[in-house]
Amino acid sequence: MQHPKRFAWSWAVAGVVAGVTLLGACDPEDEGNDPLPDAGTQPDSGTKPDSGTPDSGAPDSGTPDSGAPDSGTTPDGGGEPDSGTTPDSGTPDAGPTVKLPLPVDGTWIPGGYMGDGASNLVTDEVECAATRPGTGKGTCHKFTYTAGGQNWAGVWWQYPEGNWGDLPGFEVPDGASVLSFYAWGASGGEVVKFLVGLSTKADGFTMDTGDITLTAEPKEYTIDVSRVRYRKVAGGFGWVTGGRTTPIVFFLDDIQWR
Repeated sequence: MQHPKRFAWSWAVAGVVAGVTLLGACDPEDEGNDPLPDAGTQPDSGTKPDSGTPDSGAPDSGTPDSGAPDSGTTPDGGGEPDSGTTPDSGTPDAGPTVKLPLPVDGTWIPGGYMGDGASNLVTDEVECAATRPGTGKGTCHKFTYTAGGQNWAGVWWQYPEGNWGDLPGFEVPDGASVLSFYAWGASGGEVVKFLVGLSTKADGFTMDTGDITLTAEPKEYTIDVSRVRYRKVAGGFGWVTGGRTTPIVFFLDDIQWR
């Protein structure tokens, strides 16, 4: 009877061992030690670096497309200024070049009446000698002065007309040495003083001939301006007379700076 018991015991032990073995094979902790590589060791789709390969759209090479630049970027034929766009030099037209000799008439105006002349007691007529003396430049003048309350009269050739020194005068070219003119009386014996340079304030100088007793024949007279530092002259020429109760008549011609 002992042999069957021993046999039963052996089968019991074998059953226990088999159960334990099965339990070990099913232990979840053993599955955590599975040596198979985790799928996470391979970078997921988000971590896989972009190959840099552009999408199906071909990258723009930066080279302009086959379309030529539009006409707006190309200067048109008008890039060269037309005759209307050529800038004007801006240089004012100087007009005729002023040279010496310079006639007084036509440059200065004999309109500056003084003394009794301001009261219309001086007349100026165009009357020439039978043969004009000198070069005949400018205008022939016949002046007649009738004495009035001031007992003297005179006339200035002014530039511009009516300028008594408030405005710049006429710019006389450099190099003039004399102011010359021809004068004579209707009967001879007329006493007249001739002038140039309105005033030291206006022209920077003023000069005169002193009293001259005229003859009945045309004679040339001069005023030396070679030492005068002139530039813009308001009073280009003038005269004064007086001291007589009877009319004074005399003539002037060929008045010029030279």
